[in-house]
Amino acid sequence: MSGFAGCSVFQSDDIPAGSLQFKNQDNLPHVIGISVVDIGTDAETDSDGYSVSGNVTVRPQQRELTASSSVAPGETQTFRNIFTESVYYLVEFTIDGTLPETGGRVPFNPSTREYDNVLEGVVYAAGEFSWKISTTDNTGRFKQ
Repeated sequence: MSGFAGCSVFQSDDIPAGSLQFKNQDNLPHVIGISVVDIGTDAETDSDGYSVSGNVTVRPQQRELTASSSVAPGETQTFRNIFTESVYYLVEFTIDGTLPETGGRVPFNPSTREYDNVLEGVVYAAGEFSWKISTTDNTGRFKQ
C-alpha cells in the first residue's frame, strides 16, 4: 500500500477531545488498527520520522493501548474518549494488519494549551492511507 500523512485543521464540534476515528473511503472493506508504541512529554521529528521523548506517568492501559476494527466501504467509526491523558502518544497505524509504507506513525496529544484534538486514520480509494489530527470545540474530559 502507498500512503501519505497529514494534518487537518477542520473543526469537529461534537466529537470530544481524545477520540479516535477510522474512515474508509475505499470501495473495499479494511481493518484499521492502532497501537501506542511510546508516550512522552514532547514530540520530535528526525530523519527516521516521528518520535516522542520525556518521562510521564500514565495508567498502564494508556501505555498499552491497542484498537482495531473492520470498516466497511464508505463507513466512519468513532471511538470516544480513547486517549485520556494530556501527553504525547506515539501512535502506529496498521491497515489490514500491515504498516502503511508511509504515514503509519504519528505523535498525538489530545489536549494541549492551544487545542483539543481528535485523531483520525483514513483509507482512501486504492488503499492509500493518511492520518489527520482535527481540532474540536468539545473539550470532553479535558475541561479546565
